[in-house]
Amino acid sequence: MSEHAQDAHTEHHIASPGMYIAIFLLLMVLTFLTVWVATFDLPGIWNFVLAIAIAILKASLVVLYFMHLKFSPGQIKLAMVMGLFFLLIMLVITAFDYISRPWQSNPSGWTDVIR
Repeated sequence: MSEHAQDAHTEHHIASPGMYIAIFLLLMVLTFLTVWVATFDLPGIWNFVLAIAIAILKASLVVLYFMHLKFSPGQIKLAMVMGLFFLLIMLVITAFDYISRPWQSNPSGWTDVIR
């Protein structure tokens, strides 16, 4: 049994420093892309959509490479996906609660305090 405990963690993936540097440079390019895209006035909510898409891509790179999820066993990946799934459920429930509430008008004199 002690032999098993010693050999249990010998199959770790060791990433090369070049891979970390490449991912870091890609993250820097995506950061500059986010700032550059923010200078444009895209129609509708496209500035927001593009910024969120770039942020999701950057977060995915960090989770996959710097947090080693890419090289993790399937159970760890499943736990990550299930956590994101339940987070999505909670956000959807919160959004439906927010949308279903009636809008209330401000009482008189309330706008004087805000301005």
